[in-house]
Amino acid sequence: MGLAESYLKRAGNKLYEAENHLKKYNYPESISAAQECVELSVKAIFLFLQEEYPKKHEFEEKDFEKVLEKIPKKLEYLDLPKVYLYAKFWSNFYTTAKYGLEKLGVGAERLFEREEATLALKHANKCRTAAIQLESFVKHP
Repeated sequence: MGLAESYLKRAGNKLYEAENHLKKYNYPESISAAQECVELSVKAIFLFLQEEYPKKHEFEEKDFEKVLEKIPKKLEYLDLPKVYLYAKFWSNFYTTAKYGLEKLGVGAERLFEREEATLALKHANKCRTAAIQLESFVKHP
């Protein structure tokens, strides 16, 4: 439980960081921070429902399937399949948001605009909220 709570706290820090970068027009940095929030939130979800999580940045469907089997009926509203989709989607942008398209010589600031950063922040917030609600249920069933 302690590690999951730590991941949730760090996810909150990353969400705050993403918001601040967005306000300063630092879109690639905002996307990177939002993606880390998503990843930390998902790892916390894994830990709240089972003893471990996949030790990688990208989660596979088979790993998430095991987690979904453990969701109590009354928590289906958390829409964890969508959380999985967000994790899968944003993991594809993580390296590009950090480094750009290196082989093409295109920096990340030319690739991402406000719309992408806003969407990343919205998805990160949804993932963290689902993890917080799951934490609350696990602590107080």
